[in-house]
Amino acid sequence: MLKKIFFILLLLIIAAAVGLYFYLGDKEQLKANLSTQLSASSGYEVDIQGDLNWQILPSIGLAASNIKMRDGETHIHVGKLRVKLDLGELTKAPEEWQLANLILQEVRIKDADFRIQQFALQDFALGAATPFQAQLVLLQDSEPSEVKADAAPIDIDGTMIYRLLDSKRDPDATLSDVQLSQINIQSQLGDTPINAQCTGALKAIDGAAATETDSLNAYNGVMDCMLSAFNLGTLTWPESKAALSLNNGRMSAKMSATKGSLDISKLRTTLATISALTGEDDPAADWPDVMEYQSLEVDAWLQDEQANVDANIDNLKVAMQGTLAQSTGEMDLAGTLTIAQASAGQLIRLSSRLTDLPLPFYCKGTTAEPDCGPDAKAAGPIAKELIKREGQRQLTEKIKDAIPDTLKDKLHDALKENVPDSLKEGAKQLLNLFNR
Repeated sequence: MLKKIFFILLLLIIAAAVGLYFYLGDKEQLKANLSTQLSASSGYEVDIQGDLNWQILPSIGLAASNIKMRDGETHIHVGKLRVKLDLGELTKAPEEWQLANLILQEVRIKDADFRIQQFALQDFALGAATPFQAQLVLLQDSEPSEVKADAAPIDIDGTMIYRLLDSKRDPDATLSDVQLSQINIQSQLGDTPINAQCTGALKAIDGAAATETDSLNAYNGVMDCMLSAFNLGTLTWPESKAALSLNNGRMSAKMSATKGSLDISKLRTTLATISALTGEDDPAADWPDVMEYQSLEVDAWLQDEQANVDANIDNLKVAMQGTLAQSTGEMDLAGTLTIAQASAGQLIRLSSRLTDLPLPFYCKGTTAEPDCGPDAKAAGPIAKELIKREGQRQLTEKIKDAIPDTLKDKLHDALKENVPDSLKEGAKQLLNLFNR
C-alpha cells in the first residue's frame, strides 16, 4: 500500500513536465493530453476529471482536482493536488527539478482502512532528503467508507528520500524507491496521546509486489523507535523502546518497558474458579484488579497474516500464535499463560501445584480494541486434572508408607546382583516410586 501511495509522486513529476509543454493550449485539451501521457508513462489509467489551473509568474504552479487512477483492482482518487516550481528549474532536465512544494489532499485508496487527508513535501528533488508532513484518518470500514467518529487524526512528519531506479529484473521498467530516515507520529486514542519517534530506513525491494493481504514483502528495513506512555486494552506502559525490522516479507518487533500496569481481573477470576473446584484457598483473593509490573518484554513477528507473540510481564509468560489481518487489524490469537515462581517485589505468587501450569490464553478483536485474557471456560478441565494428580500423589504416598524399609533395601541390592534385565527394570521403577 505504501509503495502505491508514493508512486503518485512519480506521476506528479511527469505531470509537471508534460503540463509545461502544453500550458498554452486549450484547458480541456490539456487535461486530455495530460491524462493520455500520464496513462502511457505510468501504466495506470489516469483521468483528470476536475479543474486544471496553471500559474506562470512569479513561479510555475499546477493545481488540479478530482484525479482518478486505476490499475486492475487498484483504484486511487486524489481530491486535489498542487505543485509549485521555481522558474530557474526549467533550465534543468525534469528529473533534476526541485519542486518548491508538492501537496496532495483527500487521497482515497480503494479497500484501504485509512484515508490520507494531506501529504505535503517541501523542496522535493529525486534522490535528496526531503521533509514531509502527512495526516491520516481511520475509516469505519474499507474505502469507500465514512471516517471513524471517535478516532483522532494521525499526524506524521519526517524525512524521506525518493528515487527512480532501473529495475534489475526488467530492463524496460523503472521502480520507485522510498527510504524513510526519520518519522514522528502523533495522534490521540480517547484521552491518551500517542507519540513515537523513529529512525532507520525502509527500502523498496526490486520486483516485489504487495498482495491484498500482504504489504510487507515490498520493503526491507530496520526502524528504532521511542514510544510515549500508552495503553492498549488492559495493558499500559510508560515511555518504551521498540525495534522493528522487515526482511523478506517478515516483520519482527521487539519492545521493552518498565513500571507499567496490567489488568489481571480475568486471571483472578480463573484462579478463583480453579481453587473453588479443587477445594483450596484462593491465592488471588487479596490481589488488586490492576497490578503494577516491573518489566515488560515483547518479541513478535508477522508474515502475511500469520502472527506469533511472546511476552514476559514480570513472572507471567504469554505465548500465542494465530492470525492478524494487516488491512483491518483483526486478530485471532491463542496460546498459553504460565506463571513462574515469583521473585522479590513481584505480586503474582502461587503454590507449587499452580506454578508453571499452562493456562489457555487468547487475544481477539482488533489491535486498536483487543480482548485478551485467560480462557475461563478451561478452569473446569484444569481443576479436574489437578484433582487427578493430587489423588495419584496421595495414593503413591500411601503405598510408600505401607512398604517396609527392608523390602526397599532388598530391591536396591537386587540391582547389584546378576539378575535378568526385566527384573532390574521393575526394581528401578519401584525404587523411583520410593524416591530411592
